[in-house]
Amino acid sequence: MTDSPYQYFDVQVLRAEHLTPAMIRVAFGGPDLRRMASGGRDQRIKIFLPHPGQDAPVMPATDTGDASDWYAAWCALDPSVRGIMRTYTTRELRRDP
Repeated sequence: MTDSPYQYFDVQVLRAEHLTPAMIRVAFGGPDLRRMASGGRDQRIKIFLPHPGQDAPVMPATDTGDASDWYAAWCALDPSVRGIMRTYTTRELRRDP
């Protein structure tokens, strides 16, 4: 595990529930989440989605040793192929399934 607070996690959507027309609650799961640390309530996270026809979002390499500049590396990728970024607020981090 790296000392950087910025890490990528490969997750799957377990559940999605519309709370209002403009708000959705999404439950994610997967083995990678064991590495995630909680910053407490109202922790913001970035979700990267693939473009249509992609199996996974295209993301910058994370093996460079400096993950703190992930945003510049993401911006440098071609916008037509790089992962689509959205910001969500973490309600809770649970270790149980």
